[in-house]
Amino acid sequence: MIEPPDYIPDLRRLHALIALTALLLGVITARLWFLQIVKGPELLAQSTTLRTRKVRRVAARGAILDAQSRVLATSRSQFVVSVLPDELKKNPQMLPRLAQLLHKTEDELTALIDENRKTPVDPVPVVLDAEPNLLAQIEEQRLDLPGVLITKDPVRYYVDNQVCTHVLGVTRPISAAKLEKLRDQGYRGGDFIGVEGLEAAYESELRGQDGGQIIEVDARGRMQRSLGEDKPIAGHTLRLTIDRDLQQVAYNALKEVFQQRQHPGAAVALDPNTGAVLALVSMPSYDLNSMGRDYAKLSGDKQYTPLVNRATYSRYPCGSTFKLVTAAAGMEAAGATRGTAYYCPGFIRRGNRIFHCDKRSGHGRLGMAGAIGASCDVYFWRLAEQIGPGPLADWAHRFGLGQPTGIDLPPSVDKAGYIPTPQWKRKTRRGAWVPGDLLNMSIGQGMIGVTPLQLANYTAALANGGNLMRPQLVREILDASTGTPHVLHTLQPEVRARLGLRPETRDTIVEGMERALQPGGTAYGSTLPGLTIAGKTGTAEAVVHGKSVSHSVFVCFAPADKPRIAIAVLVEGGGFGADVAAPIARRMLNRYFHLKQPDTPLSHHLGGD
Repeated sequence: MIEPPDYIPDLRRLHALIALTALLLGVITARLWFLQIVKGPELLAQSTTLRTRKVRRVAARGAILDAQSRVLATSRSQFVVSVLPDELKKNPQMLPRLAQLLHKTEDELTALIDENRKTPVDPVPVVLDAEPNLLAQIEEQRLDLPGVLITKDPVRYYVDNQVCTHVLGVTRPISAAKLEKLRDQGYRGGDFIGVEGLEAAYESELRGQDGGQIIEVDARGRMQRSLGEDKPIAGHTLRLTIDRDLQQVAYNALKEVFQQRQHPGAAVALDPNTGAVLALVSMPSYDLNSMGRDYAKLSGDKQYTPLVNRATYSRYPCGSTFKLVTAAAGMEAAGATRGTAYYCPGFIRRGNRIFHCDKRSGHGRLGMAGAIGASCDVYFWRLAEQIGPGPLADWAHRFGLGQPTGIDLPPSVDKAGYIPTPQWKRKTRRGAWVPGDLLNMSIGQGMIGVTPLQLANYTAALANGGNLMRPQLVREILDASTGTPHVLHTLQPEVRARLGLRPETRDTIVEGMERALQPGGTAYGSTLPGLTIAGKTGTAEAVVHGKSVSHSVFVCFAPADKPRIAIAVLVEGGGFGADVAAPIARRMLNRYFHLKQPDTPLSHHLGGD
């Protein structure tokens, strides 16, 4: 007989152990199912990311061409050395080695990385336009420099680096604040963005579509081979209305004056029939290709302010060129006619003040056209008293003076300026309106402030019969990504306002402007054989840096009977309008119409305004 065992196992423990084992196996099985089935695609992508890296390839900006398709701005290639911040954290030994190659201390390199870093993950450029010997050294030490990237990126290059500076504008590294706003549009730290001129105004058209290269990396982040590439697409091309040759002539003339006398200035030429900008120059200019290096010096120049676009931003009294507005207001709002005449003894007395005409001996009796040609102050003072400040200011505004022009540049540089009225003077706390204010206003002096572009545009409106156009710099937007450029968009002429000038008014003013270029006229020395020019000189008194100066101003259009070009030139402190501004405009007309006449000096006083 078999004896029962002294110990009987506790089956409850065994069952608990089995249950626990089954539970653990179930959890493991569920976890495996979750990782492989539910999270499988995501984890696969992550594992792929761990062994691959996408190196972004920046797209080239679109080219900018002049009206004859000559290149003004394009892109060239440069090698850029960048650092991946996350790899630097994983491989701190990389920092001293890279610093040695760059001939910097570790602290200097760290400061450079911190300064240029926009996000924790984007590559941080540490060397732009790297030299070949540096690239070779980095490649030789590639295994010891994980996270150091060498990319071939496009960089902006300006062919006409000073002639078209204020038209083209410039690109600069995107700021942190702007990056926050534009990150969803594909911008990344270190990207360049247009900040001035056409580069800023047409940023969305000029900026291309970035591509990328898929690179396989090892466990230490070192690049092994390329797995594929999305090619970048260059931005659209802009074809401008600018005539490069005319732009060069205006630039050379203004540069001559600035180099000889240090007088800044601006010149603008428009097609009066379409509003197309044929030339737009501001002097002094600067080299766009070296602006990054020179920015501190340029921005610190408070005397000549080369960064300012004087053609569209600076506001000046316009002198006697304003008399054309006074003439229009007199004929349209005050009942004056071509035959309205006043006697000029050389002065008028108002209250206890005597206001002297430019010709102290007097012009005698003049009609409207004669007064314009001779630029008689007394005539327009008396005419303005018939008009009154309100209607005179209204007609100045109709001509677009003291208002933004709507040119296709950033709105911040298209300044409004100001045309004084009694209400405006009170609002700006300049005191009560006095009779002398109206007299000064009628001849473009005193509180008037207009831009050279506004002067050119108002002259163009007289030339075309009374249509105030919107100035435009870009004629066409082209897509050149497929090899053969094709037009995406053509900008159409745009009439901002119709002035409603009667033919008699316009014809009388033009007759007076033609007389200014005839014997006895204030701009007689700037005539061109074979070309009828309608022009008006001006000498605008102003205070610059605490000194009283006279700006030289001239506006014109030609041919007088069928205008093809309207010009405004202003030289700060240049003296009489006939001294400097008119000869510059003559040079521009000479080139535009291919007349090949010898240039007149820019300093010979020819006797007028």
